[in-house]
Amino acid sequence: MNVRNERLNCYYVSAWIVNILDIFFRGYIYMKKNMHKEKKKHKKNSKKRKQVGILFVLIGVLLILVFGFGEYQSYKSAIEIRKLQQLKEASSDNGNGIDTSKILPEYRNLYKTNSDLVGWLVVNGTQINYPVVQSTVYQEFYLDHNFDGEDDESGAVFADARNDVFKPDDNVILYGHNMKNGSIFGTLQYYLDKSYYEKHKTMSFDTLYKRYDYQIVAVGLSKITDESADTFKYYDFLNAAGEKEFDNFKEKIKSLEVYDTGVKMKYGDKLITLSTCNSVEKNGRLFVIAKRN
Repeated sequence: MNVRNERLNCYYVSAWIVNILDIFFRGYIYMKKNMHKEKKKHKKNSKKRKQVGILFVLIGVLLILVFGFGEYQSYKSAIEIRKLQQLKEASSDNGNGIDTSKILPEYRNLYKTNSDLVGWLVVNGTQINYPVVQSTVYQEFYLDHNFDGEDDESGAVFADARNDVFKPDDNVILYGHNMKNGSIFGTLQYYLDKSYYEKHKTMSFDTLYKRYDYQIVAVGLSKITDESADTFKYYDFLNAAGEKEFDNFKEKIKSLEVYDTGVKMKYGDKLITLSTCNSVEKNGRLFVIAKRN
């Protein structure tokens, strides 16, 4: 595992360095060409050329710093995620004074690392393969903190603080950022294309104690609204008081679907909803709902 992790580290570092050098080299060549042309045409304007050259260098350095920081953040997030995946795969014991006897073996080390851990999500055939955390103290903590509790703009996949994941509620809602690099819930947007759904219809969500498989039933678009807005808030449906309320939820979801999957849900089904941002409209949200097999 250590050798594999080291190779992954080297790969990301190398890619990062190559990208930075490439940008610097292209900027340097562009600057030289333009300075050469300027020299031929305006030999007497050396001072102006120097000022332009300095400006290009400063802009190049600024771009490198900005791009480099973004690349470093992506690299760091990828490494942290891989470490968690390896920790999941590793064997564990019952140390640190924590009773982990009922926890599935592969999650014991992770739980000892962060007791906010409530499960693990895998969307089959995609890169969504992450631990799921839940903060009952501050709902949005994991919007900008990673699994280790460190500041991280990628955040983590986290369950709604109102949910009982283990009971479970009728609808467990998991949130994650729509990251441009495809991490966290960045690949959920592909589900807007039905052909992608056809190839990725299933997912699994393990709690700390049990394993569950799910089948996707709906993909839809909505938005975050204020309390007075007359818009269905799918993220507020956690439990149905009865069959009538569940059927109402089902009909509302039907109206927000981007296409018909052909898979139906019924009263009594246990659901999981993956929720992320979308760029289709202001305050837009994309959701993928699946039912337990």
